Amino acid sequence: MKKDKKNIKKVIPAVLAAASITFGGMALPIQHSFAAETIKYNQQLKTPSSIIGTWEAPKGLSKQEAVYAFLQSKSKLFKSSGDIKDQYKITHEQFDKETQTYHVRTVQQFNGIPIYGSDQTIALDKDNNVFAYFGKVTPTLTARSVMSTTASISNEKAVDVAKQDIEKQIGEVKNYDGDIDSQLIIYPYKGKSYLAYQVKASTSTPAPGYWHYFIDATNGDIIHSFNAIQEAGLQTDGTPIQGRGMDVFGKMQAFPAINNGTDGKSYLFDGTRGNGINTFTANHLDTNIFIIFSALFGYTGSEVSSPSTFFYDPAAVSAHINADKVFDYYQKTFKRNSLDDKGMKIISTVHIGDKWNNAAWNGKQMLYGDGDGKNMISLSGGLDVIGHEMTHGVISNTADLEYEGESGALNESMADIMGSFIENKTDDGLWLMGEDIYTPDKAGDGLRSLSDPASIYIGGYTESGYYPDHYDQRYLGTADNGGVHINSSINNKAAYLITAGGTHYGVTVNGIGKSKAEKIFYRALTLYLTSSSDFSQMRQAVTQAARDLYPDKNGQPSPEVQAVSNAYDAVGVH
Repeated sequence: MKKDKKNIKKVIPAVLAAASITFGGMALPIQHSFAAETIKYNQQLKTPSSIIGTWEAPKGLSKQEAVYAFLQSKSKLFKSSGDIKDQYKITHEQFDKETQTYHVRTVQQFNGIPIYGSDQTIALDKDNNVFAYFGKVTPTLTARSVMSTTASISNEKAVDVAKQDIEKQIGEVKNYDGDIDSQLIIYPYKGKSYLAYQVKASTSTPAPGYWHYFIDATNGDIIHSFNAIQEAGLQTDGTPIQGRGMDVFGKMQAFPAINNGTDGKSYLFDGTRGNGINTFTANHLDTNIFIIFSALFGYTGSEVSSPSTFFYDPAAVSAHINADKVFDYYQKTFKRNSLDDKGMKIISTVHIGDKWNNAAWNGKQMLYGDGDGKNMISLSGGLDVIGHEMTHGVISNTADLEYEGESGALNESMADIMGSFIENKTDDGLWLMGEDIYTPDKAGDGLRSLSDPASIYIGGYTESGYYPDHYDQRYLGTADNGGVHINSSINNKAAYLITAGGTHYGVTVNGIGKSKAEKIFYRALTLYLTSSSDFSQMRQAVTQAARDLYPDKNGQPSPEVQAVSNAYDAVGVH
C-alpha cells in the first residue's frame, strides 16, 4: 500500500549560478559569475547558514587572513562582535586540485572554548576570494549568557560520570574500545549555554555503543546523552601471504593476509592498504595469545587466525574482503587514503552478540552481527553494508554530522548513498540496502530502498507507515534519535533521482549517472557540510558541489546543477 502523493505541492525549480569550469579533463581555476550574494538563514538563530557569491579579498592577504577578513566583514550578519581571531579557530585546511580551490573549516569559540555545533566551511578561489560559506554561527555569547566559564570538576571526573551511567544501562564494561574522548565545550541546550564536557565512549561488549555524554563541568550532572551507534595488540608483524577462504555466500575468495613466523599461524591482516586492515572476532575473548594486542590497542576481541593459509570463518572472510573493496573505492575514486585520509587502520569485528541482526560503526571500528538466519544472515556479507559502516568513519572525519534530528538523518543518508555507489547499484537497478543479507528466503527486498523508499514498511512512525519520500512526510518524533534512519530516506530519494532520473510528485529529473553523482555527493560531504547541517543546507551543499564541478553554460544552469535543483524540489527540500 502506497501513500497518496497528490496533495503535496510542487516546488518551482530555482535558477542556480555557476562556480567552476573544467576543460578536457584538466583542472582550471573556478570562474565566478555571481551577480550578488545569495544568503540563507538559520531559522532559529537568524544567522547565515550559507552565503554564495564572490567576496573579494583585499590584496596581499594570506589564505588564513582572508578567511578572518571575510568573517569580520560579515560580523553584523553573524550578530557577533570583538576580535574575530578570538572567536573562530581554523581546524582544517584543504586544497582541491580538481578545481584549484582552497577549503577551510573553522569552529566558533568563546573564551577559547569551542561552541558545540557551531562550525563552518569557507571556500576560496586562487586569488583568496571567498565564493561559498556554509555553517552555523551562534550570536555572540557573554559571560552572563553562559551558566559558568570555570570548570569545577576534572576531565577524569566527567569520564567517570559517563562510564557509570553507561554501565547502568548495559552492565559492566571490562574494556572500552580505544581511548575515551573528552573535550571541554560550550553546550547550547534548551535555551541555556552550559560549560560542559563532551564525552565519547565506544563499546562492543556487553553491547555495541557509541556513547555521547554532555556533563555539566560545574557540578557533574548529565545534561544530555544519547547512543550514537551508527548501525545498518594488532598482529602486524609477519610475512605477507595470499589467504583463501569461503565467504558467507559459499564463494571462494583470495585476499592479503600474513603468516607469523613465531607461532606459524596466519592472520587476517592486510598490510598493503594504508596502515592496515584487520579483521577480528568477538567469539574468543579468552584466547590468551591475543590479550596483549587487545590491551595495547583497546580492543576486547581476538584476531582471526588459521593454522594454514585457508581461513574457515566465512563472516570474517567476507568482512575482510569487503573492507578491502571499500578502501579501494575511496582511494581510486576520490584519492582518499582510508577513512581519515591519513591511512587510518581499519578494524572489523565479526560475531558480535548472539544472532545480532545489525551492523554498526562505534566511532573506532566496524561491528557485524551474525543475524538470526531468518531476518538476516551475517551482515559482513553485504558490500553495501560494509560501505555504509565505513562511510560513517569518513563522515566522522569530515563533516562529523551530529547523530540527532536532521543532521543525523543526513549522516545515515550519506552512508546509504555512498554504500550504494560502492556496490554499484546502478548495474542492477535495485537500489536496495542490504538486499544480499536481508531475509535470505525472500528475494527482491532490503532494509531500505533509495529508488522507492515508500515501498518499505516501518510501522507506526509515519502517517503512512512507510519510509517517507518527501520532506512534508518526515517523522517529527523523538524515537530513533529524532528519526535518523527514518528520515534518511528523503535525501536518499534525492540522490537516486540525481543519479538515475525519474518523475516524483510531478517533478521530472534527468539523471546524470553514477560517476558524476558520486563526485558531487562526496564533495558536498567533505567540503561543505558541517556538523549541524539540516536538509536545506544539504541541498545548498550539493548544489554548490555541482556548480564547482559542472558550471553554468551561457548563463544557464548546467544539466548537473539542474538535476540537483529538480531532485530536491521533487522531495520537498527547499
